[in-house]
Amino acid sequence: MELRVTATARDGVGVARGCDGRVVFVEGALPGELVTAEIHTVDRRWARARVIDVLEASPNRVPIACEHHLEGCGGCDMLHVDSRAQMQMKASIVVDQLTRHGVDAPAPALRMLDADRGRTTVRAKVVDGRAGFMARSSHEVVIPEDCGAVDDAAEELLVEGRYGPANGVFIRVGSRTGERMVVVNPTVDEVSVPDDVMVVGADELDRDRRAWIHEELSGRRWRISARSFFQNRPAGAEALIDEVAEMVEELATDGPLVDAYAGVGLFAGTAGSGRKVTAIERSVDAAADARINLGEGAKVLRIPVEKWRASPASVVVADPARSGIGEAAVRPLLSCKPPLVVLVSCDPSSFAKDAGRLIECGYTLDRWTVVDLFPLTSHIETVAAFVATA
Repeated sequence: MELRVTATARDGVGVARGCDGRVVFVEGALPGELVTAEIHTVDRRWARARVIDVLEASPNRVPIACEHHLEGCGGCDMLHVDSRAQMQMKASIVVDQLTRHGVDAPAPALRMLDADRGRTTVRAKVVDGRAGFMARSSHEVVIPEDCGAVDDAAEELLVEGRYGPANGVFIRVGSRTGERMVVVNPTVDEVSVPDDVMVVGADELDRDRRAWIHEELSGRRWRISARSFFQNRPAGAEALIDEVAEMVEELATDGPLVDAYAGVGLFAGTAGSGRKVTAIERSVDAAADARINLGEGAKVLRIPVEKWRASPASVVVADPARSGIGEAAVRPLLSCKPPLVVLVSCDPSSFAKDAGRLIECGYTLDRWTVVDLFPLTSHIETVAAFVATA
């Protein structure tokens, strides 16, 4: 069918109307384009389609250089979009979500990162011993012969590693330390990788085996366990650190900093420098890493944020999972009455909902930045400063 694309949805796909009035989300289409598309998923109120042919192209469309994308690889979903247009699209998606949730926001700052081979963490499926990525809108797996999105040390393990009868592999490398690790699911059997690589089975981690690598960024060395969350691109992690640290330096009063959803202690160890720091993290592995990374001067609490018994703080930095802070955690976080809350979000809808909650609790959205953390993908990262009103 022919479709005229009029907008961009929050996951970066085009939005059109079918002849029956149904909303159609069109993968690989840009606003303003006329495309021929094939429907592959139908719901009562919407349908999802993929582009077959572009009849009238947007000026923001560029040729796709990756042959694996043309084969169906779903790893990078914005290869067809000019880099500056990607940044504008991502900002407009977040602004749209804020508007939908009734949040009045100033214009955001935009921070672009180079589309380099920067990914240091790779999650892949395994088929016949080889690692690959899920194809778009399919259960098929695309086995790459190379990948321009990942760090060279990770690419070697992705392309040349052999993982026997496993069904999945998690690759993590320290691009600045040279350390490498693979976690094979469900167990290690007939795995062939270079001798320097730490090989761990998911079943071993389930039995409490500890395994980690180190990475260096922002002038510090970080321990990162196999099951700890860590931004999978050092340049991206440093961009977030810079944004958070700048907001804290310019807007926070002197006093303690609380790092909620602290992970391995990334913001506590950087933006919290020179302050009394409390890091809150429910993951056993990540909390253990944070204790090592932050040292004896920091308090690390291995509890859910919802169960935190607040102590006074000048600033709260919150970097929740994709679902956001949520209603249950907002009250505990704000019970310490912080003059400043810095929110780091990886989901536009969750960010807008959390922004609305903070505003309802007496905060103003002072400034915010959209960070293009993963160019060529629809991933959107937002860093925002909320200041308590007098």
